[in-house]
Amino acid sequence: MRVAAATTFVDILTPAFFYLVIAAYMAFLLNSAWQFSQRPEKGRAIRGINFTLVPLGILLALVGVLAASFNAFSHEQGTPSTPWAVVMVALGLGASSLLLAMEGMVLRGRVDKGPADRRALGYRSLSLLATTVPLVLLGALFLAFATCRLACG
Repeated sequence: MRVAAATTFVDILTPAFFYLVIAAYMAFLLNSAWQFSQRPEKGRAIRGINFTLVPLGILLALVGVLAASFNAFSHEQGTPSTPWAVVMVALGLGASSLLLAMEGMVLRGRVDKGPADRRALGYRSLSLLATTVPLVLLGALFLAFATCRLACG
């Protein structure tokens, strides 16, 4: 009786933790996109990328989260399977983070206000870039796993 309750508690808290982490990272990406879009430079091509590809990456990650959730709650493998859903989450968030990091680096080079503003943009860009690496590695690992599983049967 006691082991079943502990298992249920762990089974509930583990997905809740990952949902919280994914939601917090999505909020960080959206906050970064909002801050970068508020810069006064006119006619930036990167702003168009910011407003189109970053939301698409976040949407891809949300679809992956929903697919993995439905698969987990129904206790069966649906479409897309859970490894493909993890690929969608990792690569969607990783690509969005990489695009925002590149935009931050470009903006950092164009800032004339002073070293404090330049440093803030640099820190934001570096944190985006630092979180991109594990996400892309995780996505590539699960992509290889899902492809091998699909090819091997």
